[in-house]
Amino acid sequence: MARNPASPLQRGMWINELAGSGTAYQMPLAITFKGPLDVPALLAACKALLDRHEILNAAFQEDDGELLIVRADIAPTVTQGPEQQPDFDVRWGPLARFTLTEIGPDRHRLLFVAHHLVFDGMSKDLLVRDLADLYAGRPVAPAAPPYREVIQAERQRVEESLTEAETFWKARWRDQFEVFLPSGENTASRRPGPGASVVALTELPDSGDLGVTTFEHVLAALHALLHRYGAREPIVSVDLSTRRPETAETLGLLVNELPVVARPEPGGTFRRLARQVREELRAVYAFREVPLARAVGGLSPRGSLTPVSVSYRRRGPDPDFPGLAVAVDWAMFNGGARGALHLQAVEGPGTLDAWLRYDPRVLTEADAELVAADLRAVLGQSPDTPVSELILLSSGARTSQVRQAGPAAVASTAPPELVEAVRQIWADVLRLKQVGPNEDLFDLGGHSISIINIIARISKQYDVEVPMDVFFDNPTVVGVAEAVAQASTQSGA
Repeated sequence: MARNPASPLQRGMWINELAGSGTAYQMPLAITFKGPLDVPALLAACKALLDRHEILNAAFQEDDGELLIVRADIAPTVTQGPEQQPDFDVRWGPLARFTLTEIGPDRHRLLFVAHHLVFDGMSKDLLVRDLADLYAGRPVAPAAPPYREVIQAERQRVEESLTEAETFWKARWRDQFEVFLPSGENTASRRPGPGASVVALTELPDSGDLGVTTFEHVLAALHALLHRYGAREPIVSVDLSTRRPETAETLGLLVNELPVVARPEPGGTFRRLARQVREELRAVYAFREVPLARAVGGLSPRGSLTPVSVSYRRRGPDPDFPGLAVAVDWAMFNGGARGALHLQAVEGPGTLDAWLRYDPRVLTEADAELVAADLRAVLGQSPDTPVSELILLSSGARTSQVRQAGPAAVASTAPPELVEAVRQIWADVLRLKQVGPNEDLFDLGGHSISIINIIARISKQYDVEVPMDVFFDNPTVVGVAEAVAQASTQSGA
């Protein structure tokens, strides 16, 4: 595997991982087999699948300010025995592993876990299909374009459409971390962390004559719900696949998170809102490959683009493993949260299963259950009901409005000479003549690689390690100087 530049989305995910994201970027998939499983054949199929998709053998390393996809020093594993929590090292690997466990007489469970850097929701369909074909000895699908080639072509298309994307998002994007929920005031975090989950939907809603897809119906219902909770123009980030017909068979991270804004009209019906969301979503599709950070600049690291997000996909058919009854957990929970609230939905043939993954630092379990009940209530009402009159179970609950603004300008308690030294490091790394003590790193054009370089310069000059969390919580010269001073005190320097 040659050393190739990573995608912009991978760069953002990498910096979050280095800051400590727990299990938020792990993507587990479990397949349960009932019947006389040919264990050697299944293990051989797992190994053959890893050989077939080179991105599963990748790791990520920084070289002279650029993040590169490289071959992992430690290869992905295929093992038998008890399931264990994977300990992924994004710099050396492995970033994928299979574990086969016997769970009873003629019952086995195969757990596959990959890091999101090399895997996405659509990749699950490819993996399960290929695994079934390899196990059964059937011909596998023709080789797809390698991930490195797909990313290179995608990068070129992004550059060609960047100017139009900048104009498009300038009129739509606002970076404000407001959380509107049915109860209490909460503090939203931009950092991934431990999460929890509740069931949201267990069947397809009746979209009737709405003229929208099931996905658009559910997305509009979530926008309506947030509007009823108090958001004037609710904004929800959506995971959009960037696969094209020629790359449909390529396994890897081929998704982009983009915001969808709704502007409910006074007295407007849910039907009108659903059509509006459909129109806005289709306008966003035109720039689905362009990372928002490239189009608007100055975005601070975050687990999710906005506090509320959605991933929705239509899964493939059930796999055919000869002689076996098979059940696949297509949306197995990883135990993490990338934002305050994330709706994860998987649509199958005539089915829909959706869960609310939430941050316990923001919502209690009761809060999350209430949001799920409200979502079901919105989907069950007449589309000709005015949004303002939709009946919610939480109608008596308080509205939460939390604004997480950028760091305020404050005086530093760090020594002036230390503040000046850190300011000079920033100026050198960012190649700027002037840097103010309270200017935001990301407003100055900084990014994940800038953070790594600043940390390395500080480590060399002061022999201390600055936590990457500082660049999430207070990405200013003052904030970093405070962290250096604190680290120096703790180390006795």
